[in-house]
Amino acid sequence: MPRKSACVALAAAAVAASCSSEPAAVTRADYVAALAAICTETTARFAELPSAPDQISVVDLATSAASLLDNEATRANRLDTPDDDQLDDDHRAFVRNTVEQADAWRQVSAAAASPSADLVASTDLIRQLVGGRNDLATEMGVLDCRRDGP
Repeated sequence: MPRKSACVALAAAAVAASCSSEPAAVTRADYVAALAAICTETTARFAELPSAPDQISVVDLATSAASLLDNEATRANRLDTPDDDQLDDDHRAFVRNTVEQADAWRQVSAAAASPSADLVASTDLIRQLVGGRNDLATEMGVLDCRRDGP
């Protein structure tokens, strides 16, 4: 085969292979790294929030926390998981827990806006959710997603 024909044949084969091949499967390591990056960014943004009640109102702090957790849940939910049923179940539970934490922070915000606010129940719920999240993060091998309570 002449050299030019060989080059054309190789190029055509490469194009055909790239068009017909499926995307590479997500590995557990890829998934863990991607989720860890999301959690690390959220944790850093939490650390940047002012301290309540000296530098920010409880209402504003709780609203900001809910927003950060909503964003984290949305980003985590977009991740592809490896072909691993247990990890897939844990991933869904992690996203659900994060959404429930955001909802609990909104409850804190609403309660703090009331003159007769009792924040104990809401903050207890957040502590329970954070504990569950920490257990999931440990089980999933994503220690960067462990977090302290409110």
